[in-house]
Amino acid sequence: MVERHKEIARYISQKVVNEKDYTAIEEYLTDNYVYHGLGGFIAKTPQGFMEAIKGFHSAIPDLQSEIIDIVGEGDRLVIRFNFTGTHKGDFLGFPASGAKLKFEGIIMRRFENEKVAEDWDYFDFPTVVAQIQSH
Repeated sequence: MVERHKEIARYISQKVVNEKDYTAIEEYLTDNYVYHGLGGFIAKTPQGFMEAIKGFHSAIPDLQSEIIDIVGEGDRLVIRFNFTGTHKGDFLGFPASGAKLKFEGIIMRRFENEKVAEDWDYFDFPTVVAQIQSH
């Protein structure tokens, strides 16, 4: 089952983050999905998660993710990413800076019946802020 979860995680990352194809959200997130983001942000539906991702894409239109590691056990995966992109819109309270961003992030993902039920998302916010402010 862990290997299937890894396949799903790779698919979601490629389609949603890299290709801006949001259909994988409807296909692979449970109806009662919960997203825990930075600063206490919580989305309690797949639609809420989609809006959060669209916000990232609005701020960083060329956002790309690369999976570095995936570790899984039982119904959980931990995925470590590299992200790159150009800061071209409001992002976490910062207006567009044109800064080239490169940062890491980690998601812990819980599955139910081969669908994502819950995500805990963390990324290297201090590095993003430093790159924006130094531009």
